[in-house]
Amino acid sequence: MKSTVYKLLLFGIVSLFSNTIQAYPIIQAESYFSMFGVQLENNNTTVGYVDSGDWMYYKNVDFGTGASSIILSIAKSSVGGSIELHLDSKAGTLIATFYPENNSSWTSFVEQTCNIVATTGIHNLYLVANGAAGVCNIDYFKLSDVKVPEPNWVQIWADEFNGNDVDGNSWQKINKGDNPNSELQFYTPRTQNIVVSNGTLKLIARKESYSSGGIQRNYTSGKIDSQNKLTFKYGKFEARMKLPRGKGTWPAFWMLGQNISSAGWPKCGEIDIMEHAQDLNNLGAAIHTQAYNHTIGTQKTGTYQISDYDTGFHIYGVEWSPEKLTFRVDGNAYFTITKAELGSTEAQWPFDQPFFLILNHAVGGAWGGTPDDSLYPHTTELDWVRVYQNVTLSTTEENITDAASGITLYPNPSDDLVTVNFSRLASTKDLSMTLLDTNGAILKKLNNVSPSETLTLQSYSTGTYLLIVYQENKVVKTIKILKK
Repeated sequence: MKSTVYKLLLFGIVSLFSNTIQAYPIIQAESYFSMFGVQLENNNTTVGYVDSGDWMYYKNVDFGTGASSIILSIAKSSVGGSIELHLDSKAGTLIATFYPENNSSWTSFVEQTCNIVATTGIHNLYLVANGAAGVCNIDYFKLSDVKVPEPNWVQIWADEFNGNDVDGNSWQKINKGDNPNSELQFYTPRTQNIVVSNGTLKLIARKESYSSGGIQRNYTSGKIDSQNKLTFKYGKFEARMKLPRGKGTWPAFWMLGQNISSAGWPKCGEIDIMEHAQDLNNLGAAIHTQAYNHTIGTQKTGTYQISDYDTGFHIYGVEWSPEKLTFRVDGNAYFTITKAELGSTEAQWPFDQPFFLILNHAVGGAWGGTPDDSLYPHTTELDWVRVYQNVTLSTTEENITDAASGITLYPNPSDDLVTVNFSRLASTKDLSMTLLDTNGAILKKLNNVSPSETLTLQSYSTGTYLLIVYQENKVVKTIKILKK
């Protein structure tokens, strides 16, 4: 009798999952109904040479009762490019844009998953390549009902450059003429080189003779960084920028590990979110570590083609997690580096510590090239810089006792009052807190908080809120607070 019950129970569980998760067949990439531009490889078992403008059409693909993702087996040993998925025609309904990640091989295939707009029924499916030569090679693909969890990015810090000077709480202006990489500029804090006006930051490079501290240079420029003021560990980092055009310019948006003073470069790690040089319609992203850096020819770099960088603003960014770094332009992923690829030692992956931000406009140097003096002055213009963290929201009780950070928070959920206690911190000097909603809007700021602080939530509606704890302007902890 017991065996029969177990069999019935097991049958019920199987039936339940059978009704909710559909098994989709593998569709071989070479099984297209028609195509343009692609070629078959490996004894006609894989599709290769998929370049921008190429497409493949698959007839009568069954999306079942609601496929929500697609799994593609791809190989790629370059950066850039995407594949759009359209229904019923090349210009039909767009259900996804897939950005293949570089797996450093054109012959070793790996599965990568992309969410799609939930789709039902039978459709003709078009795979249309865009944006690069060598978008990827494809072995097969299959639909899935399993949606890939996507980050919930919440803005935790930003500088919109709406004042009339650089925010001294977040940035320091660099005054330095001793430059690496054979650069030619002297960075000065003068208004000739660093200007905040009309809602943007301008880093201006000039052709002029300038001397200070026994160093003489024939160019000046601007640079700011957040070292010893503001650091971040993981998140999404973006800057909306307009770049100069002309040989000898080398603007950059990048990050260094906070331990650079003790560990030195490149052991501290470097994340180059965007750098552009030598008047080419290409810009780059890179990482440098003790094991992978340009001085020994092992650096890891990605390139993105763009032509209007000097006439319009574009958003340059990176998404940084404990597992990988993904670089984007205007939301388009073009370069990914993973811990699995590089290795997990500190020499290989120093990206599990806080980093600080850097914005600069170099002149000349190893990548900038020989300046065209007739084009100066040059300006790198920034509309804003924004930082987001991936915050998983919850609707369950979650009192916080974080031994690592020394912070406790209770009760959670709360009716009107919630207490944050810092008594376990090694030091309670320069503590501050910011309360935000889940859209990143700042609701309340508290400076010079005491070791035990009580927040009043009475005026806020039921829902989830975020509390960011800072110490000496560095993010210590982001905490979810649930208001009943």
